[in-house]
Amino acid sequence: MLKLDETIVQEYFEYNGFLVKALRKACPQAKRSLADEGASLYVKNSNFVSGGRDPAFTIFSSELRYMDSAIICVRGWHEDKAALATMTDGAEVAKYVETKISKKISKWFPQDVLESIGIKEAPMKILVAPVFPMHEQYRREIERVLREHGIDAILSFKSLLVDLIEHVNTKEVYPKSESLQLIRMLKTFDLVKSSQMNFG
Repeated sequence: MLKLDETIVQEYFEYNGFLVKALRKACPQAKRSLADEGASLYVKNSNFVSGGRDPAFTIFSSELRYMDSAIICVRGWHEDKAALATMTDGAEVAKYVETKISKKISKWFPQDVLESIGIKEAPMKILVAPVFPMHEQYRREIERVLREHGIDAILSFKSLLVDLIEHVNTKEVYPKSESLQLIRMLKTFDLVKSSQMNFG
């Protein structure tokens, strides 16, 4: 069963017209860390039109039209004991990415992942991150490090969650999605207020 954060990412891509396939790998060691399980999802843009520019490194909804396909790693930063989502200093985040995250990328995107989904062309490799610094200097540093380790783009978990919340209609029901139903309920009872939300 997909974890909640993976389910939310899946809902986000499906909502934006992508076909989504969950990636599953065998786990022979009972003590194997969830953080090292590898990529979570393969997404394919059903509305992609070739000939456009490449997506920006930081992916927002407006960039999705330029994406053909991608392998998404959701597990990475969310499972870390350091609780990267609580970091507020850009220098601290950049240092953490360089010293910790960069060493795990090869595990999150194993070489055999393309064989497991039966495709020959290499899709984009995207990391879902709980936080990304606002300061341009640290954003460029993180981008440099991640690109050097084969990452093509980063997707902010906060931005995709806000986007989903913004588009959930309280007058509709979502019988096939527990997460969207939960968001609908929270909005119905004024517990969240779309773009006015503050995640801290």
